[in-house]
Amino acid sequence: MIKVLGHRGVRKNRKVDENTLPAFSIALDECDGIETDAAVSKDGTPWLIHEILNVTIPHLYSRTRYAVKDHLNKISARLVGKKHLDEIEDRDVETLRLKKGGQLPRLSELFALAAKHPGCTLNIELKGKDSVGAVVDEINAAVKAGQISKEQVILTSFDHLSIRKVRELDPKLKCGFIFSRYSKGRTRIYPWSDNKESRYNGFTKKALDSKTAAEVNPDYFVMTPGALKPRLLARMKAKFPDAKVMVWTTRRPEKDKTLAKKLNDPAIAPLIEAVISDHPARMVSYLKKKGFHP
Repeated sequence: MIKVLGHRGVRKNRKVDENTLPAFSIALDECDGIETDAAVSKDGTPWLIHEILNVTIPHLYSRTRYAVKDHLNKISARLVGKKHLDEIEDRDVETLRLKKGGQLPRLSELFALAAKHPGCTLNIELKGKDSVGAVVDEINAAVKAGQISKEQVILTSFDHLSIRKVRELDPKLKCGFIFSRYSKGRTRIYPWSDNKESRYNGFTKKALDSKTAAEVNPDYFVMTPGALKPRLLARMKAKFPDAKVMVWTTRRPEKDKTLAKKLNDPAIAPLIEAVISDHPARMVSYLKKKGFHP
């Protein structure tokens, strides 16, 4: 079985904002779980918003761009200006409105919703700088409250050093590396900070052989369908026998020729545990027809 996770809930739904409780609620009714993005406020509270963006034009450039204001309506965008989420207090985050009128939810609110969907998968991407400790604390609080189990949660990030910190803080949490398809390890993830080590990396032999990968022993390797290469996947399985693959795609499944090609490859399909999709209901239907979803 290949699970389907709603990318930022239901990212392409025209009626609700992505990464909001209504978006998560729809996705949890349509598929097996959700993918979301976590960043922390000035008060150290984890909020769910796609804070930073990697912009890559192959063979030309790759850079990181701050993107919070891109999700907000005009009034809120003007209020935020160029501030990062970790420069904004909770009371001010609460007043912000997204483009379709939605509110940014706290991570704790997602766990309260997940309690109504026992067993759903919660893939939380660590998007903000220095978000690891606060997110792990929220997870442990929700587990203690009986809202979720640790088995439901997967923490992932383009920042592989953040995932190493997850392992250090709580080895029982499942975690994974996200790979940028075109990156060669040159683009900094947080160029506005003094962190010069965290960089976007592609799914390569160098990444698989890295010291960080060996230290973390990731449960998941996350990438686009185009990055799935049989030789690299064989190396992944040799070095990390228990690791699984998650792929994410923004395309409608019936139009995603690359995904179809990978699903038809017997060397690749058995390694895919989940597809993160902008169109979760369509993806469930698509995978059912191919025999990958019950």
